[in-house]
Amino acid sequence: MDDNPKWQVARLDDIERRGRAIPVREHLGIHAFGINAYTPGEDGTLISEHDESGSGNEELYIVLDGKATFEVDGETVDATAGTLVFVRPDARRKATGDGTVLALGATPGEAYQAIDWGEAWSFHSDSLIAYGEQRYAEALEAVRGGLEQVPDHPGLQYNYACFATLAGDTGDETFAHLQRSVELFPPFREQARRDDDFAAVHDDPRFEEALR
Repeated sequence: MDDNPKWQVARLDDIERRGRAIPVREHLGIHAFGINAYTPGEDGTLISEHDESGSGNEELYIVLDGKATFEVDGETVDATAGTLVFVRPDARRKATGDGTVLALGATPGEAYQAIDWGEAWSFHSDSLIAYGEQRYAEALEAVRGGLEQVPDHPGLQYNYACFATLAGDTGDETFAHLQRSVELFPPFREQARRDDDFAAVHDDPRFEEALR
């Protein structure tokens, strides 16, 4: 990377990879929007199945090279290099293929606030794969492992509460993790209120108590 106080140049091949992810945003120190690149996993996965209903993020996917097949709310899009796929928050999406996909995202009307994953990334990545396949107990175990290494990581704290709720564990510990995530990263307060992962506990008084 070529450094300059006002601008930087980086090449994807020079950025240290985290599994199939290329952490562009953290590498360049970008804080105004989310941006990362993804290469295929062994099973061809480029973008794990998910939606952004909780975060409210709009996402733009750009196929940089090779080919990708996107599935968005059950519809299939074959995308060659140069294709742009824009997806709104509530749509379920995933992508497979042999190319490289650049993903950009932010929430309309809100200032972007970033979480740097650092050493928590591998646990986060493993948990999201399980989450996308609705293996919530396994996603929770991955997050537990991450919290043993990085106990005050806000993203892991939040995801613990999400995955525990989805796995049917709605004990006090789950709400304690949610509360801690908000203490560490206040934007999680409003995100949790609109996050469907917490649908089962939205009417539980402990939910709002955790968000105070």
